[in-house]
Amino acid sequence: MASDSQLAYETLKHRILAGQYKPGTQLKEEPLAEAFGISRTPVRTALRRLVEDGLAVAESGKGVHVAAWTQWDIEEVFQLRLRLEPFSAQLAAERRSEQALKTLQQSNTRMHEAIQAGGPRMADLTQAANRVFHHTLLQASGSHRLQSILATMIDMPIVIRSFHLYTREEMQQSLSHHQDLTMAVQERDGALAHDIMQLHLTVTRRRLMKVRAANAEAAQED
Repeated sequence: MASDSQLAYETLKHRILAGQYKPGTQLKEEPLAEAFGISRTPVRTALRRLVEDGLAVAESGKGVHVAAWTQWDIEEVFQLRLRLEPFSAQLAAERRSEQALKTLQQSNTRMHEAIQAGGPRMADLTQAANRVFHHTLLQASGSHRLQSILATMIDMPIVIRSFHLYTREEMQQSLSHHQDLTMAVQERDGALAHDIMQLHLTVTRRRLMKVRAANAEAAQED
């Protein structure tokens, strides 16, 4: 059985990722503890984990607030990734080493195993494999400029943790894109890798924005 702090953490994380809380919203221990029917200690632990995740910020004397990732911040990051990451994937396919290809294949295997196993760790394990995959492609591109620009965008907390909003079918779709990308890299087909990455990011963007828009609309109706 999950602990009180784990349940509070998962609930708050989902609300932040889904856009239920606006950027800058203060997360107060006492009202949250009352709402969850638990003591303040596990809520405090949950809030600390959210700060470590980059989903919330803590300031001395001001408490804990939802990190200021606005809708425009997310949109801007996706637009930049859509313009740069397909080119990075193209270069990776053309320049990749055998070790890079092996790492991509291993990442796909881990992602597949996590999805098949299901359970409470599915999203975290899938997310971890996804991060390795994208960073491996970026490094395989051999472009230090692209790496310096894209590395932080790939690790944007509100985006990389969006796997916690995915259904198993959506995770499987993401894995299928990764497998197709790996095939393009194996064949050293830069044009194909470019197009698959563009599709992959477009679908990811649309999926996340759809969930956040639905939650924003529901919040306005309350």
